[in-house]
Amino acid sequence: MNTASLKFTVKKIKALADPTRIKLLALLTIKPLCVCELTCAVGLAQPTVSRHLNQLEEAGFVSRKRQGTWIIYSLASADATCRGLLDIVLEQALADIECQQLIKRLDNIDRHNISGDGKCRK
Repeated sequence: MNTASLKFTVKKIKALADPTRIKLLALLTIKPLCVCELTCAVGLAQPTVSRHLNQLEEAGFVSRKRQGTWIIYSLASADATCRGLLDIVLEQALADIECQQLIKRLDNIDRHNISGDGKCRK
């Protein structure tokens, strides 16, 4: 393994070393989501969620695409290292009660019903 690939592997592992990022990945296993949906689900500020998504994207775990005015995030078609790490982390995350509760919250979140300040409307 050369130094460049070792540094990238460390970057991947560091990206997974945060509970919020793991929760975001768990939510993205359900379906592609916009930042506003993820913000509502995890209850964090939009800039915080965006920062976490950027770290996950830089590490190769998520990708984004524009869909009209929305930026939609999804799990990336990962390389073998990402896929292996992701499988291990998601197996644990999806068994976690807190992640299961966040996933259930998605049923009540509709990106078209989120206010301009990123707050979930009831």
